Amino acid sequence: MTTAVRGALALLAGAAILLGCTKIDATGRTAAGRHPWTIPGVLRMATNADPKSLDPVLAASTPTLELSAFLFSYTVFYDDHARPVADAVREIPTVANGDVSRDGLTIRYKLRPNMKWHDGAPLTCADLRFTWHVVMNPHNNVVTTDGYKDIRDVDCRDPLVAVVHMKKLYAPFLQQLWSVNGNAPILPEHLLAKVNDDRGSFNTAPYQSAPIGSGPFRFVSWSRGSQVVLRAFPDYYRGRPKLDEVIYKIMPDENTMATQLATHEIDMVFHGTPAILPRLQATKGVTVVTPPVYLYDHVDFNLRRPIFGDVRVRAALEDALDRPAMLARVRHGLGDLSNADESPAIGQAYTADVEKHPYDPARARALLDAAGWHVGRDGIRVKDGARFGFTISSATESTTGKQIEELVQQYWHAVGADVTVKNAPTPLMFDNTANGILQGGHYDVATFGWFATADPDDSAIYSSENFAPHGQNALFWNDPAATAAMNAGLSTIDWPRRVAAYHIVQQRFASQVPSIILWFAHEPEAYNDDLKGFTVTPVITTPFWNTWQLSI
Repeated sequence: MTTAVRGALALLAGAAILLGCTKIDATGRTAAGRHPWTIPGVLRMATNADPKSLDPVLAASTPTLELSAFLFSYTVFYDDHARPVADAVREIPTVANGDVSRDGLTIRYKLRPNMKWHDGAPLTCADLRFTWHVVMNPHNNVVTTDGYKDIRDVDCRDPLVAVVHMKKLYAPFLQQLWSVNGNAPILPEHLLAKVNDDRGSFNTAPYQSAPIGSGPFRFVSWSRGSQVVLRAFPDYYRGRPKLDEVIYKIMPDENTMATQLATHEIDMVFHGTPAILPRLQATKGVTVVTPPVYLYDHVDFNLRRPIFGDVRVRAALEDALDRPAMLARVRHGLGDLSNADESPAIGQAYTADVEKHPYDPARARALLDAAGWHVGRDGIRVKDGARFGFTISSATESTTGKQIEELVQQYWHAVGADVTVKNAPTPLMFDNTANGILQGGHYDVATFGWFATADPDDSAIYSSENFAPHGQNALFWNDPAATAAMNAGLSTIDWPRRVAAYHIVQQRFASQVPSIILWFAHEPEAYNDDLKGFTVTPVITTPFWNTWQLSI
């Protein structure tokens, strides 16, 4: 053995001794006041699906949206009370401060000075204008054009002020334009202008898997199916983030997440299902919260399928579901039942004055009989020689989705429906092109969760003017009265008038049953109690909003 090797072993032995002698006080914490398993400055968290893209413009799945709160800048975020907080802008544009004209047709976004992209280039009004061009390019597979399609032009004579001229008033501009619900953070013109062409180059650009943003953290690496690593951006315009590194691990099995939280290999589990709540609550050194969020689980009908063309069939299938029992089984009661698309707990325009569909299997059978679907010899209904059979789809990785499918199968079989499960991996389920299960209409019935925002407008997913794949209405619901009410809600900034419009939307939704709203969730979030500054936003980037303030 050489002296050099002996010396190395001696150093290793010394290191082992030093590590073994870390001081722990009576509370189980180190001298620095942390748990011994905490890695100072490093947040390790997990999600159950690999992103399809790291650019929210092309992907509506939750992993992409969660990471966007670290990587990108939006005009505003929404805090833990669903209140708008200025992000890239110096102040929130309002009529009161003169940044929104009284007719709502001119909006002024005053950008913060000294904002930089992660490559050091300045962020200016030109980047907002360019992002609008990206969203409106028909060759780009964007999630939604809602709101952006109502922009006439963006005036950038002042590089730090974007003056937006609208074709018509668009009331929820704050949550939609360069904001979290619009699926379009501010994008870098100097890096992407060359791929925003008529050949769809933007969709496959290397940027989509290695983005350069302007948020508090910069992209480092993406090991597909394993993890995404981000590091603090020292020139972030609010100051250097308090965390040094974020490790975002991909774990399709939430039981593995709960185990790794218990063994302190990760610091945070979010979007957990209530099934693992007892394990999370029993984990040492972990804080668990269950706030109401704008997440609702639902069962969608593909209304281009003739079998669902009769509203009596859809109403019967809703009547056949014991939603209180399903909520108890799937979410351990953590949720609020609703018959339409507004949360009873935190919805700003919620109304209880809608048609109700309580569990009533006798009524369900009567409705199906009236619609011409009669029970056959094997218990499955038949009409004109066709069986009452169809598929139900969810994301393969979704524990909640699979639980809902199992129960829906049982309840619907009891009234004479033959339902077959046909799931798909998350990237394919939510592929934002015509190849996607939802966007391409390649499903009969689908169940998944929507994250919404504080504004009651859901026209992006329910208006007949936003059919997939160029919009998000993948139900293909075409209800003139509902669409007219949505447009009325979009065309005024008078709040009482907007609320009245969204009451009509909810009433049409509940009576026409294009989708069955199961419940709005209260979502378990569990995290290492050494993590400071963390509060949960109930809106679309749940749970993150103030990522620059997090510390551990």
